[in-house]
Amino acid sequence: MSTLSLPNHLMPLLMHIEPLLVPAELYQLGETVNVSVNNSNSWVQIKTATSECSVAFNFVAVEDDCVLPTYQVRDQWLAPFDELEVLQHKVVADTSLVLCGYPADDGCIDIWHHQGQTRAIHCHHSGASEAQRAMLLVALALDYPLDDALVLARAHARSYQDNNYRAQGELIWPTTAKVFPRALTINHPEVKQLGWLGEGESVAPFADLELCKLGLYPVVDSADWVERILQLGVTTTQLRIKNPQTSDLESQIEQAVAAGAAAHAQVFINDYWALAIKHCAYGIHLGQEDLNSANLVAIQQAGLRLGISTHGYYEILRALEYQPSYIALGHIFATSTKDMPSLPQGVNRLALYQKLIGERVPTVAIGGINIERAAKVWRTGVTGVAVVSAITKAENPAAAVAELRNILVATIENEAGGACDDHQL
Repeated sequence: MSTLSLPNHLMPLLMHIEPLLVPAELYQLGETVNVSVNNSNSWVQIKTATSECSVAFNFVAVEDDCVLPTYQVRDQWLAPFDELEVLQHKVVADTSLVLCGYPADDGCIDIWHHQGQTRAIHCHHSGASEAQRAMLLVALALDYPLDDALVLARAHARSYQDNNYRAQGELIWPTTAKVFPRALTINHPEVKQLGWLGEGESVAPFADLELCKLGLYPVVDSADWVERILQLGVTTTQLRIKNPQTSDLESQIEQAVAAGAAAHAQVFINDYWALAIKHCAYGIHLGQEDLNSANLVAIQQAGLRLGISTHGYYEILRALEYQPSYIALGHIFATSTKDMPSLPQGVNRLALYQKLIGERVPTVAIGGINIERAAKVWRTGVTGVAVVSAITKAENPAAAVAELRNILVATIENEAGGACDDHQL
């Protein structure tokens, strides 16, 4: 069980917090949250199964403060306002500083610290302030990282104001795309107008992939496996070689690209974008950290498709700004094939992510998906299901591929009530 302890002066937030816990429990988005009021502390105290944090709103430190809150949230603003560039430098220098609702032209901006840099979201409507605070605290208590908690908070503030929620028991969790903010990146159409300092250069949308070939999406660690998978009739796969020092790295990429071209299949190369361009690969798959270092313009101009990994709300919004060929959603279940900085998302969070993205970009679920879990993952509406160990560690990979394809086909037929001739899995 998680705990959320409010100081006495924030008791009015209870009327907003308690209704949010109903859909959180219904959607099974995290452990049960026990809410209490603590008169002995001026900060919000949050404890989950994996972490503890404290939150203070508009906190003013004094000389004898020896312990500071984890997050100092500033959400009340009076003119004159600092330039956005100045605020970025302040947030970079102070890991605890979180700026919410900073007034900008035609909207507001939320800014926070992330690994030595600043991240931000922009919304044309700030929404209701108390609803924003409440969702921020609830999301943190549900073990969402700060990035995602801020996204949910801004979406809920907008949704609350738009819909004027008053009905008891009404589900008020934000789910529709129109209430969510946008990640402030170099590709944001108003980034220069807002004065946000971003790295890199804007990039045009990436080429579309063939949806009819996306469904079962094996991720394998060698070119030999790529060839083997394609011979089994798979039409989309990814070569993921973790060690960049692998002696035959380039030859493996060349071999995988050639195999994909011969089979008229969609073969994505993980990480090694320069080699993928050199050998005219079909596509490249990048992680979030790679978006800061890869030459996205070169990838786009070379005509390669782009897939981007995401692990929650903020990263989804960030990926959408680049208009990739698909977005990977993960990791859904615990996995041993890759060290993950985030917690498993679970099927219920996956379903909400899919609803947010809708049909804007194809999606691929990944992480710990096996034969037993494939059907319920597929039912969330994702476009593809990525598997690793379910095939590469199977006693009979051919049988595993056949069974997984049958599961996806059967699920589509059951949902549609008929055949699915437009899907090739």
